[in-house]
Amino acid sequence: MAQPKVLVTGGGGLLGHHVVDALLPDHSVEVLDLRKPTWNVLHRPVDIRDLDAVRSAVHGHDRIVHLAGIDDGTEVPDQRYVDVNVQGTWNLLHACEEAGVAKVVIASSSAAFGLNPHNPPDYLPIDEAHPLRPTRTYDLTKMLIERTAESFARRGGIGSIICLRPTLIVRPEKIPEILAELATMTPAEGNPGSAVDAPRYGDLPAHRCYVTSRDAAAAFRAALLADTAAFATYVIAARDTLGRVASLSWMDRVYGRQPTVRDPAWFASNTHASPLDSRAAERDLGWVARDDWPAVVRSATGAQQAQQ
Repeated sequence: MAQPKVLVTGGGGLLGHHVVDALLPDHSVEVLDLRKPTWNVLHRPVDIRDLDAVRSAVHGHDRIVHLAGIDDGTEVPDQRYVDVNVQGTWNLLHACEEAGVAKVVIASSSAAFGLNPHNPPDYLPIDEAHPLRPTRTYDLTKMLIERTAESFARRGGIGSIICLRPTLIVRPEKIPEILAELATMTPAEGNPGSAVDAPRYGDLPAHRCYVTSRDAAAAFRAALLADTAAFATYVIAARDTLGRVASLSWMDRVYGRQPTVRDPAWFASNTHASPLDSRAAERDLGWVARDDWPAVVRSATGAQQAQQ
């Protein structure tokens, strides 16, 4: 039996090669990306903004994973975020609608919530129903991507469209840098090994939510294979916090008060439980994060020992 064909846009990117790796065992994978993928797969060097080229690439594929876009923190004009992330997604969905594609899985982001130290969550843990209040352009593009996808889903030309909202994706090569940043932090910043108490967040996310690249890739695979609604969004995060900070006290430090806790049991069973709630993905997609923070630290230690 022929393997199902899947097109991965952005498959040559930082997350893309992990997603391609997760799909290769039982899919015929083709990559649409201006960058050449590291895997030996069919590759189309296409700009997602080129509608005709996207149409050609989508033809013959029943499943699409859409990762192509400008990453958060990339130093480009705000207009380019909109051109690539929003217009590019519209181009892809338009082509998928014309081709009658059965399943599209899109990379949104927990950034769509717009949460930051000046914009607290309404409640904890944060689930898919939480309001989206983006202010930064990148965050706004992720909200607009979701609204665009929902609009196409209502039209009925695509079998199912799923938007995944992964939080900070911790890639293996970034772990030593993150651990080094944690080592400089104080107890107020979530490093119990430090004796100094001063307010500083460094380069780490204020909410200390994360997911490993392996788990994020597994979520895209699970969403691609699951029998899902015509449109749905799912939060994708590890079950614990980056650096194993105590979640509720950390929220109090970030905001000067603790947001309303709707599910006390979520934190009572694990004081380090993530502020992001991924249980809908577990229920509907069968996805559960395999990695926790101790496993992340062990992987970095093992890699260092292997190099010595």
